[in-house]
Parts: sequence; C-alpha cells; structure tokens
Amino acid sequence: MEHFYLSLLLLFVSFISLSFFFLFYNHNAHSSHPNLPPGNMGFPVIGESIEFLSLGWRGHPEKFIYQRMAKYSSRVFKTSLFGERTVMLCGAACNKFLFSNENKLVVSWWPDNVNKIFPSSLETSSKVEAKKLRHMLPQFLGAQALQRYIGIMDTVAQRHFALEWENNTSVTVFPLAKRCLFILNFFLFRH
Repeated sequence: MEHFYLSLLLLFVSFISLSFFFLFYNHNAHSSHPNLPPGNMGFPVIGESIEFLSLGWRGHPEKFIYQRMAKYSSRVFKTSLFGERTVMLCGAACNKFLFSNENKLVVSWWPDNVNKIFPSSLETSSKVEAKKLRHMLPQFLGAQALQRYIGIMDTVAQRHFALEWENNTSVTVFPLAKRCLFILNFFLFRH
C-alpha cells in the first residue's frame, strides 16, 4: 500500500512539474520575440528535427517545407532544427534578398552542432567559403562550360526520352524528371 501512495505522489509531482514547464515554455515562446514570423518551434531541444529527418529518409524532404508554407506563410516561417532556431525563407523574392545582401545584412554560418560533427568547418570561415564558391560558379555555368556540356546533356536527354517517355500512354512527369536530372548530374560530374 505504501508503494501505491508513493507512486501516486510521484505521478502528481511529475504532472505538476511538466505542466509548469510547458506553461513556461509556451509563454516564453510567444511573448519574448513578438517580431518573429509565424511557425512552430516544436519540442524543446529537439524542435522539428525528427519530422524533417523522417521526411528526408522517405525521399521527400521538400514536403517539410511545403507543409509549413501552406500552414504558416508562403514566404517566411520559423522552426527549430537540430537544436537551432531557424527561419526559413521561401520564394524568389526571399532568395533575391539573401543573395543580394550576402555579407551585408545576411552572413552565412555553420550551426554549432555542425561544427561539433565536422570540426573541419571551423578551419575556414564561411565568408571565405562563400567567396570560393562565387569564383567557382562561373567556371561551371559560363558559356564555355555550357558548350562543353551541351553534347552530353543532349545525348542523355534523348536516351531518357526514348527509354522512359516514348510509347507510353501516360507518364508521371515529376519522378521521371528527377531521374533524368540525377542521370544528367552523374554524367556531367564524371566528365
């Protein structure tokens, strides 16, 4: 009988503690940052990482973004991923803002969790990496590079259409387009 009362007391104390924790967490999340965009920060510490990873493992990580765009805002929403509070910017206008204000209003950085997992990311600053990437892109996307790749792209596309699209009464475009782009990337990076 003594164990029953002890268990009941422990259950009651746990319930009260959890109630205060969630009350404080929800109150703190809503009142401390009123200028944040709409969204859900998920569970404390974990955030929405589990849902993000599970959709990624199923092969549809974009569903995480699309679901929140439909629920909160098509342009910007907040979430918490991998222990970091995150604001997602979506759409052409947001991408233009990010890329036109790089190293002015927006600075790229690695979250602390990434630095713990990949210590090599501490060796170079994200500004140096962004400059390297900006100098490398014209080599891959310039006119001379595209002239080198156009023959490969044409051959892969013709072969893909012949195998996957021709002589079919109906096709599902999205998976076939993803497969074609994957094969195309394979051949382009191989050369």
